[in-house]
Amino acid sequence: MMRFELENEEGLRLRGLAYGATLTSLTLPVAGERREVLLGCADEAYPPQQGWLGAVAGRFANRIGGARLEREGQCWTLDANQGANCLHGGRDGFHRRTWQIKEQEADRVKLALLSRAGDQGFPGNLRVSLEYRLEQCDLVVDFCASTDAPSPVSLTSHAYFNLDGGGDIRHHTISLDADRYLPTDDQSLPLTIAPVEGPFDLRVPRPIGQAWLDHPQQQLAKGYDHAFLLNNSDFEPADEPFGGSNQPWAARVISGDGKLAMAVYTNQPSLQFYSGNWLTGTPDRQGRPYRDYDGFCLEAQQLPDSPNRPALGDPWLLPGQRYRHQTRYRFIPAP
Repeated sequence: MMRFELENEEGLRLRGLAYGATLTSLTLPVAGERREVLLGCADEAYPPQQGWLGAVAGRFANRIGGARLEREGQCWTLDANQGANCLHGGRDGFHRRTWQIKEQEADRVKLALLSRAGDQGFPGNLRVSLEYRLEQCDLVVDFCASTDAPSPVSLTSHAYFNLDGGGDIRHHTISLDADRYLPTDDQSLPLTIAPVEGPFDLRVPRPIGQAWLDHPQQQLAKGYDHAFLLNNSDFEPADEPFGGSNQPWAARVISGDGKLAMAVYTNQPSLQFYSGNWLTGTPDRQGRPYRDYDGFCLEAQQLPDSPNRPALGDPWLLPGQRYRHQTRYRFIPAP
């Protein structure tokens, strides 16, 4: 498998694969030692594992109900890879494609992918470029895409984080800048847009495991697996400084040991907060099985099931338009 490795002067070291544009490792200095903050497995274990471990989810991240698209009288049948629904673009989505490495420098790499019309049932030829780069204490994920026919597009990194370097992430503390979220049904499809409440009110920092599974929505999902509608996602990535002091963060997470924090900035309308509810059996780097809640994801994206539900936004990319998604993960070691 084609690999890449990046490092910058602040000591961030990122490793990845062209397969799935997968991030396999991110280490940085914390309290005098190097700490691994991403879940990963052996290179040869990435193709068979089912957790989207560190990979790009696309052409449309999250779920499309009924694995169908309808627009202006046309209908497309998508790959149904989770029950009757299409999850993360289908079973052979972007996570199972070998991306081209187009450019690489010490602290950045650019990858590209062409998704042909009909790929997993989606319309239009979609050209995607992706840049991973390290800027000071930030990991930046930068997507661009264009199409020759209308197509819904929502790309995200499905990286699993553990800021302690291992163990149960329910000891982490999280806050999200979101007044609203999407409660889900038993297929994890959104029911409606609702105000945050109870354990879903994360506007004030809260231990992830506090009052664990007390809420019916958590019981249904076995934890958190919900989209939070961000309060401030209307800026452009070209604005400077992106992620600067005037730009509000979308999420902030503090490790269980209090030695590392991570702030997330994005121009996407939502963050899917997933608490690793179904990780059991996914292999780690030594081939041992991970356990549920060994990692969490904060997936910046369009709203789930929005291609067919205008009330949830318009994720359709049209010819002549450019899809632009930038998310920045900032790591802040304790002084």
